[in-house]
Amino acid sequence: MAHVTLRELTKQFEDTVAVADLDLEIGDGEFVVLVGPSGSGKTTALRLVAGLERPTRGSIRIGDRDVTEVPPRDRDIAMVFQNYALYPHMSVYENMAFGLQVRRFRKRDIDARVREAADILGITNLLGRKPGQLSGGQRQRTALGRSIVRQPEVFLFDEPLSNLDAGLRVGMRAELSQLHRRLQATILYVTHDQVEAMTMGERIAIMNEGRLQQCAEPLEVYRRPANRFVASFIGSPAMNFFSGTLEEADGRWLFKGESFQLALNAAGRPATAEATLGVRPEDLALGDHGAFSALVRVVEPIGSEKYVHLETPDRARVVARVTADRSVAVDERVCVDIPAARAHLFREDTGERIGP
Repeated sequence: MAHVTLRELTKQFEDTVAVADLDLEIGDGEFVVLVGPSGSGKTTALRLVAGLERPTRGSIRIGDRDVTEVPPRDRDIAMVFQNYALYPHMSVYENMAFGLQVRRFRKRDIDARVREAADILGITNLLGRKPGQLSGGQRQRTALGRSIVRQPEVFLFDEPLSNLDAGLRVGMRAELSQLHRRLQATILYVTHDQVEAMTMGERIAIMNEGRLQQCAEPLEVYRRPANRFVASFIGSPAMNFFSGTLEEADGRWLFKGESFQLALNAAGRPATAEATLGVRPEDLALGDHGAFSALVRVVEPIGSEKYVHLETPDRARVVARVTADRSVAVDERVCVDIPAARAHLFREDTGERIGP
């Protein structure tokens, strides 16, 4: 396997900049997930690495080679697509073997690689079937097997699980993670699904409007989002936000919102007066006292938890996540507490994270 290095990678389509000055390094054997909303540039970035798009500027290195101008077939990469791209007239065995046959591998070497990959993926009993006889999960395993037999330096995945139903996606997430550990493969994986990103990636790179917003381990991104966009995109339900001002009071920072004040664990004079305070739904505590009172508008039971939609005195909407046994009813008035240690602060003008 090999590391991948992207430097100032940019792709412009006429007046649209799809990827802008992307700097990203993927370590040898690392699993990195590119995640973001539609139009964020993540798939374009993957296609640039694959050689399916030519960059406007910047460089791409795989291992010690600069492959910026190298054709896709010579980059030693393998792609797994959303639509599987299997030949319907070929058996599973023939689909997996085809790429090696084109490269004129010896027949016994092809057979050994195909059977080894099939064993890894648990599809040995399916080698004689055609794609039309397979389930969605079995087709995806076949597509994975076709890539594995290549033994490439880098695997590129373009939303490979998006066509599967929810149950299969959960199972395939676990299988892909196990496959990565077994192969010690270098993987760049694109998805719009934050659950896939958080559960599979050793690091996740969040993109928006063509620009990299943050790249870090999943829990680091969740606990210390670099800006308001990352804070709102990662996490479900999304983080709650309150606009207000920051000032120094008794040696600490004091956030003043429309309906509450909160003393924060930071000292010195704040660098900005206008700020946004963020708090995740699971960190809002409902009780007999708190920072402000709110009216319960909707209660959504989801099994082990409930999502409680609240309306604050200034008519803002926030969501709290509570345990299933927490008794709460629509039109009930509750007190909402915000633990200072769990609060996040962002600049009102740029959205960048501020404070500890």
